[in-house]
Amino acid sequence: MNKKITTIMAVYNGEKYLAEAIESVLSQTHSSDEIIVINDGSTDATADILNNYPELIVQTNTNQGMWKSLNQGISMATGDYLTFIDHDDLWHKDKNKLQLEHLQTSEIDMSFCYIQNFTKINSHVEYADKQVGATQAGIFIEKSKFMDVGYFGTSLVAESMLWFQKARLMGLRQECLVDVLAYRRVHETNMTRGRAYNDGLVDVARELIRQRKFFNK
Repeated sequence: MNKKITTIMAVYNGEKYLAEAIESVLSQTHSSDEIIVINDGSTDATADILNNYPELIVQTNTNQGMWKSLNQGISMATGDYLTFIDHDDLWHKDKNKLQLEHLQTSEIDMSFCYIQNFTKINSHVEYADKQVGATQAGIFIEKSKFMDVGYFGTSLVAESMLWFQKARLMGLRQECLVDVLAYRRVHETNMTRGRAYNDGLVDVARELIRQRKFFNK
């Protein structure tokens, strides 16, 4: 029996780039069996765009924040594997295929891929250097292994950093493919831009240190 892949997306006012992100998931050479989208209280045309895709499982909420939305998607997931995509990002068409093969043929608990930032102005696209995708955007993992670590925290700006450190400290085996399989769009409204986000990283750094002390590492 083939195991199922669940892809989870949280979106808030994502009308500008949402369709491109969805299409990049639907265009996979190895399809996601379940695509869950948490519409986090959007006030723009996000709901109308989602209505164009009957194959999606859509949950619409009042605004609760990205991490709570992702956790809700995880709790709804019926797939054996979990993957994540942000509403403004893109996937390489072979992301599912290559990471599934990687996980099934290597002695690892989670597969990562490289991620590449890009900007698109009209039809002109510029790419930055690739980087290891040690965030939710680059992971491919069995749901049971994910839940061994637990849900994402919900109070800090970069909860995925804490989740991945906890996973390493708990001994989950990980490996990164050399391929760039996810593309992170850089634009004027990115959550990961601005002083508030940078200030929030100070709190994340403190929590990372506290977490290492807790595990005595």
